[in-house]
Amino acid sequence: MDHLNLLKVISGNKFTDSRGWFTESYNKRQLAEQGIGVEFVQDNHSYSACKGTLRGIHFQKEPKAQSKLVRCTRGAILDVVVDLRKGSATYKQWWSYKLSAENCKQLFIPKGFGHAFVTLEDDTEIQYKVDEYYSKEHDRSIRYDDPELAIDWQVKAPILSEKDLAAPPLADSDADFSITVLVTGAQGQLGHDVLGQLEERGIRGVGADIGDFDITDGGSTEAYINSLKPDVVVHCAAYTAVDMAEDERELCRKVNVIGTANIAESCKRIGAAMVYISTDYVFDGSGDRPWAEDETVSPLGIYGETKAEGELAVRKTLDKHIIVRTSWVFGKNGSNFVKTMLRLGRERDKVRVVDDQVGAPTYTVDLARLVCDMLQTNRYGTYHATGEGWCSWASFAEKIFALTGVQATVVPVPSSEYQTKARRPLNSRLGKDRLDKNGFERLPHWQDALERFLKELGEEVRA
Repeated sequence: MDHLNLLKVISGNKFTDSRGWFTESYNKRQLAEQGIGVEFVQDNHSYSACKGTLRGIHFQKEPKAQSKLVRCTRGAILDVVVDLRKGSATYKQWWSYKLSAENCKQLFIPKGFGHAFVTLEDDTEIQYKVDEYYSKEHDRSIRYDDPELAIDWQVKAPILSEKDLAAPPLADSDADFSITVLVTGAQGQLGHDVLGQLEERGIRGVGADIGDFDITDGGSTEAYINSLKPDVVVHCAAYTAVDMAEDERELCRKVNVIGTANIAESCKRIGAAMVYISTDYVFDGSGDRPWAEDETVSPLGIYGETKAEGELAVRKTLDKHIIVRTSWVFGKNGSNFVKTMLRLGRERDKVRVVDDQVGAPTYTVDLARLVCDMLQTNRYGTYHATGEGWCSWASFAEKIFALTGVQATVVPVPSSEYQTKARRPLNSRLGKDRLDKNGFERLPHWQDALERFLKELGEEVRA
């Protein structure tokens, strides 16, 4: 998400002798070595007679957007680039570079950025390559002095064309650029809601699930991600059958560790960031205080063990990563505790529910909103994100019944009387200091979230 992975300043070599000088202005192989693999189709040449001539901010809309390779062949310019990609950590930010005939520097500007320049000398010429033909229908401009951008042009009274003077501000522009976010596990509860949240924000989200590519196959993963070239991957896909994992240990490790490592390696190759969804099960649940983000993990079973190993694979591979540990998730697009309790409460007079495991129910709509806030930043690291407040599974069930009028009685039982193949942590409280320190909003209280979720399910909620 760092603009420096996209904008490239290319320094040319001048070979000088008594006759003058020579330089290579274009070398496809050398550009490819810097990650510039576009195919240029048109060369443009611009001449400005007077110092202070300002051209821009220009771009072409999708599907005729252009990447540019700009150089100044006579005189000098201040070249200005603006990030127009919704969802980018640097959306609406701008950068300026001095290009001149003397310094022989070139600037590569990818699609999704607005471009402009102001001449610093009389009789200035620039030449630039583009990878898409000019299209009058898609040609657009943004007002050079848009206060929202606040660009420092280093000139007081620039000379502009009538077209550029009449350009709208960015807020009124129909610029249609966005970062691309790949969401794995798109059919699951969280993946589904992340895609919905991206759509609400006008950010391009691409959902993938097991039918699209096999994350446990490195070649398949690399091919899919390389073809899409996302800016961010939100990795929700996982083996989450906690009890079954104890019998299918190899498959669980293959999905949660090897699959996650494959995603991280593919992200590294293309410079993408990664958001990895992890779990409270990485801790053993001892004590009664909230677990801090930097505490040593100590999982009880294979599920938690493999999720912890997945975290490690992400940290070792990528600098640009966000790890989000959460707990007790519920959402519309999948099975969960809330739906199970509603079904059992309407089938039975009494429902036995564990009362000595304490944690925080988390609504995937709320978590998806936070994940989308996070991926638009470069505030990388490990975070805990759950609904506010804590409860036991039994008190959670009681609240579900109270809000919906279900008449069944919750019978609290200790974990020792509710035998499962995999041990669950008794204390799933997760501390959220890192959310606070990095300026992210905590999720709403779990009771507030539960009411909203029940309404989403079409339940009549009692006050």
